[in-house]
Amino acid sequence: MERCRLLGALFLLMVGGCSRESPPPPPAPPAPSTAVTATAPLTLEQARTRAQDIDARRAGWRSVPGALQAGETTSRFVALYDSGVLRLIEERSDAGEAGSSIARYYLDTTATLFLFDAREERAAAGAAPGGVREVVKTSMVFEPDGRMVASQKYVDARMQPLLKEEIDSVVQRLAALRAAAPRL
Repeated sequence: MERCRLLGALFLLMVGGCSRESPPPPPAPPAPSTAVTATAPLTLEQARTRAQDIDARRAGWRSVPGALQAGETTSRFVALYDSGVLRLIEERSDAGEAGSSIARYYLDTTATLFLFDAREERAAAGAAPGGVREVVKTSMVFEPDGRMVASQKYVDARMQPLLKEEIDSVVQRLAALRAAAPRL
């Protein structure tokens, strides 16, 4: 009896599988998307890794010195070009008693800012001339559309909030340095 059921089930499977109807067509592949694929913003660590790559390769790039005067502060900078594309501006400023700074503007292969990194030594707020100095370290990561997406600011090794004016100042300063940098 069991054998008959098994043979009957096998017969039904064979008859159902041998039908003369053609199988349904396979589903059409999805249409290619025209939407831009969103990528996650760069993290500070990723931006620093890209900056390290630029620092490692900068010796082979064209280096052009320049100067920029803003009020009583004169800054000297070096613009570095990779095959004619601006990739890094390194600026050194000295404001005498007020302080000094080193700022680096790292640019991608389209000359778009992706990382600002600076170290500044300045007179502490309310300090007498020649008095207490503080060290400020600032890093900002930018998206290609100009939005700042990550940052760090330390004043004497204590994390501090970054102000909107500081972001705007970096963007404006880069524009001034670009204008002062020689064109290749």
